[in-house]
Amino acid sequence: MSHLNSTMNSTQFHAMTECMQTYGGTFVSHLATALRYADPVNRQKILDALPEIVNKYGPTSQFMKSKTLAEV
Repeated sequence: MSHLNSTMNSTQFHAMTECMQTYGGTFVSHLATALRYADPVNRQKILDALPEIVNKYGPTSQFMKSKTLAEV
């Protein structure tokens, strides 16, 4: 499954990595950095291997919902 291509645009991807760095622990924060530096193939491998990261920090996560409410 392609998380970035099927469910996230680049703006959402950037917001997800920001949430990872803000709310995640050390590992998740470093993973966010790795995702930003990774080429598209390796980025997709990381997202496919760790779907819980997308679920927890991605576009449909509680972090994004609260961020959207704060912007309103």
